[in-house]
Amino acid sequence: MAGRHEGFTLVELVATVAVLVVVLGLALPSFRAFRERNEALATFHSLTVALARARLAAIQRGGPVTVCPSRDGQACRADLVWDDGWLVFADPGRQPQPADAGDILWVEPRVAGQVTVRGTVGRHRVRYQASGMAGGNNASLRLCSRDGRHLGNVVVNLAGRARGEWLSDDPAPPCPYAP
Repeated sequence: MAGRHEGFTLVELVATVAVLVVVLGLALPSFRAFRERNEALATFHSLTVALARARLAAIQRGGPVTVCPSRDGQACRADLVWDDGWLVFADPGRQPQPADAGDILWVEPRVAGQVTVRGTVGRHRVRYQASGMAGGNNASLRLCSRDGRHLGNVVVNLAGRARGEWLSDDPAPPCPYAP
């Protein structure tokens, strides 16, 4: 028994690696969907919190406060893309951009990921009045997957309240204004 070595043979190692590859191949699509869903939920919560805080800031300040998409945290984007984040600013002059850096109340940067956010055509921003109302018409921020599936919406009604709409996963409809 002096010549006996303990360990794994090459055949055993290859079989173990093959089983591991099959298991990972089956698990990765589920993990990807899990990660996308978590990112969509985080984006949803981040948006609804920013909108609620902006509404409260407008009421507390007694003047308009605007939430808009922003690429750099200093100026509003002119398109409907909210992927890079958003900023909230005091907007007494009802301008399309913050008048100066002191008007910016806070910035919510966002790292591009599996979920994109698109605004409603015609509504590039959400502006809250001193009453907390968000005039105009309802605004919808659409959460979409990178492959164009519509995951859900954050809807701001005229009263200024934000609510979520989650769509069925089976099958997910195509996203309007897809990336």
